[in-house]
Amino acid sequence: MGQPRLFGRDEELAHWHALAASVAAGRDAELIISGPSGIGKTSVLDAICTDAASRGWKVLRATGDARRQLPGAMLWQWFAPLVQRIPAGSAPFDGQGAMLHKFVASTGVPAERDALSYSAAWVLRSRSQTRPIVAAVDDAQWLDELSLAVLLDIGSLLIDVPVLLLRGVRTGPGAEHPEGLDTADLLRVNGSQTGKESVSGVPLHWQLKPLTSGAIESWIMERQATAARVNAERVQAASGGVPFFVEELLERDVAAAPPEDTGSEESVLRERLRRLAEEERAVLSAVVVLGKDATMPRLKAMAKPQGESLGAVLDRLRSERFLAAAKPRPAIQHALVGEALLADLGNEVPRLYRDAAGLLMAEGADPALVAGYLLKAEPDGNLDGVRALLAAAGRARRQGAHALAAQYCERAMAESRLPRELQRELLIEAAHSYAGSGRLEEAEKCGLAALELSGSIAERVELLLEGAVTLYDVNQVERASKYFAQALQEVEQDPEPDPELRRRVVALASGAGFQQMQVAERYSAELTGILAQDPSEDGPGDRLLLAQEALRLAITGENAELSGELGVRAYGKGRVLAENGAESNIINYVTGSLNAGERDAEALELLDAAIAEARANSSVMAHATLAYCRGSVHLNRGRLRLAQVDLEASLRAAESGWRTYLEVAAFLLASVYAARDDLEAADALLPRIPLEQDRVPLVQAMALQLHGTVRAAHGDHAAALEHFTTAMDLAPGLGPTLNAWNRSAIESAARSGQIEYAAAVAEEELERVRAFGAPRLTGETLRVAALAQPADAALPMLHEAIRLLEAHEGRYAQALALADLAETCLLGEDRAFLSAHRQEGIGAARKALVLGNRIGAVAVARRMGTLLSGQEAQLPLLAENKADRLTAAEFRVCSLAAKGMTNRQIAAELFITIKAVEWHLSRSYPKLEISSRKQLGPAMDARD
Repeated sequence: MGQPRLFGRDEELAHWHALAASVAAGRDAELIISGPSGIGKTSVLDAICTDAASRGWKVLRATGDARRQLPGAMLWQWFAPLVQRIPAGSAPFDGQGAMLHKFVASTGVPAERDALSYSAAWVLRSRSQTRPIVAAVDDAQWLDELSLAVLLDIGSLLIDVPVLLLRGVRTGPGAEHPEGLDTADLLRVNGSQTGKESVSGVPLHWQLKPLTSGAIESWIMERQATAARVNAERVQAASGGVPFFVEELLERDVAAAPPEDTGSEESVLRERLRRLAEEERAVLSAVVVLGKDATMPRLKAMAKPQGESLGAVLDRLRSERFLAAAKPRPAIQHALVGEALLADLGNEVPRLYRDAAGLLMAEGADPALVAGYLLKAEPDGNLDGVRALLAAAGRARRQGAHALAAQYCERAMAESRLPRELQRELLIEAAHSYAGSGRLEEAEKCGLAALELSGSIAERVELLLEGAVTLYDVNQVERASKYFAQALQEVEQDPEPDPELRRRVVALASGAGFQQMQVAERYSAELTGILAQDPSEDGPGDRLLLAQEALRLAITGENAELSGELGVRAYGKGRVLAENGAESNIINYVTGSLNAGERDAEALELLDAAIAEARANSSVMAHATLAYCRGSVHLNRGRLRLAQVDLEASLRAAESGWRTYLEVAAFLLASVYAARDDLEAADALLPRIPLEQDRVPLVQAMALQLHGTVRAAHGDHAAALEHFTTAMDLAPGLGPTLNAWNRSAIESAARSGQIEYAAAVAEEELERVRAFGAPRLTGETLRVAALAQPADAALPMLHEAIRLLEAHEGRYAQALALADLAETCLLGEDRAFLSAHRQEGIGAARKALVLGNRIGAVAVARRMGTLLSGQEAQLPLLAENKADRLTAAEFRVCSLAAKGMTNRQIAAELFITIKAVEWHLSRSYPKLEISSRKQLGPAMDARD
């Protein structure tokens, strides 16, 4: 393999050759090589990487460092050379890869674990298009928090691409993570004990064993053939078969020594370290402490060699095998050397780390670098060190390394006699860091301490808001309300109030609960002031309050038109997105009110822009939430195929942890599947949202709505009705926009023969809907209400429903209303009525069939085809919509390609691989009966 022979690892090398063939054929794999320190993990990794490079593969190397926890260090080591050569926006740093370029190229860029995982996976997939890749990490158990999370994530994102994720993991003593993180998942393929354990017959976890005496004999034979058979067993016994100690013993010529002179593996290094001269020991200590930061000037400053040059000492340490290299950057021979020396140094270690931190601070080094040394140094009252720790904590937190940030804060706060403002800044940073790592009690304690040190009202209010929002986001509503109320009290006591701050406080506080009268009074007063001013004067706080009010009107069902108008004003022609970002809940509030007010154009404009921003940031969770919101708008408009694309994207994100609107997204997707007559897909959603799960009432009502929708799609309206009525009991008092279960209950009750109950519910619901004033929603409610009426009373209701739905683009509901009208006119026992309305019924059936076929509502089209055949009526001529031949994934890809997007752009849009895009297109062309990309436009023009 083009490098020194590995003894006793023939089985592993044979496995590697088989695995290499599998990866080269386009199959991804994760390989774990584990064992205690000195067992030879690095040697095996080196052998694999060297052979991969000789095959023409791209090799990426990274190493975890227990003494240097820089957030995302693995990504820096893997991709920094590439980032330096390739500008942002160019492949592979286009699409989802843009986030990784920004992270590596800039200091302190905020980043989420999911965003970086997807971005890194995108770059690896892109690079693997030309040649296979080995992305290797040695000492993975010491990776920083962010790198560790990304490494565990990307394996599941690299599917059917020629990429090998290779990690060496130390086990046993000394393998503990410096931040106390649980690294057990590193020893599991794809993070799961049940994941695939082999590829092409090759195990994917190699637990290296000590060398046998036979392997050691081969090793000795290569060095000194005459002594081989005599000494191998003795060396094996003394070394424990650990390759590092075998080599140590062989270097000391123990193979030829008398048995009584052979030391144990525990004594080998200790004996050699004791023989070091004072100057050699000082230089080696500096090399060990500085690690990768060791440079000749720094070593000279720390060790202060007197008798001879530093270079001479380093050369001697290298010749004695304490160092693997002396120049240009000294490095220890093995981690065991450093560990043995630090153990021997004992109480001297904190001073050495403090000296190293002082050197780096004097050079103006990156605070994150300095902070790593200060963690291991004792407090000494150095304020520059505290400021470095504070800066490092902020950067770590913004990059998702909350546990590390908390450690930095704790170390900084251990210093005594800190200035008041510095102490306050530390407490605030600690509160953020604790909250990010789920330690809410400690976060609240630090926040309150910072509050005591805050002088101005504005500072206090900002702190109170941050604490309240943090608690509210984790469902600590009562505790959050206490801080919102305190923030309100603070702004009212301000002798020189800031109107923008006051309105932001009121907006955020009102979002925590509209029922609090003390908030409601202020809320009403502030809103009155905003509505009285010119919209051009609206500021960020005004838009927050407008968004809250628009959403409140939608939730309570008070005024659809005003809800839409306020939503448009809160939108501010995109300013709300620029001010808050795609990840903000405010975007969901605004789009929710626009959807409820049936302001589709503005809702889609905002959602398209927000989704583009989320995609550019590789923000998977935000993308999922926004895709759900857009899917809801598409469904209301009857654009079933587009709704399916977005809602399926949201449900896929649930596999990565998305839960925000999971139940309602599943219900909407089930509605799409029912419309498309894909009951198998609808059934598959139910196990994902079990009713037995503990949920808050509104969310449980959504889960019940999902199960009821699927039962109704199967025609089991009695069972469906039970689910719908239970949902009604769980979530009373909501406006008609949210309580879909009321309309569903009316339909299922009517279709299961419970006409009286259906009519009673319909009467109440129609009154609420008409008062709300949303035309499309009124049409949908009229349709189901008509099912509970006699035929002659149902006709005018259906006529009105069809008019409203046609005028306000509710095409799927319009198709359903036409179908119900057809059945009302053509089915029943009143022959005179049927005779008088036969032609109207046949006309409605034909329209429903044509419209259903056009929008992909297969169930309606099939239902009307059956009805017309039974009436012996001529079926309308229908041009087959070839787009219906495509799977949802194929339709999704072809739709974007038809808009002129490249394969890379499509892959970035859909969070899939370029290879997957190519595969979907190749399968789609025959189904669409086309031969080129240029023909996609007409083929995909489904008027959807």
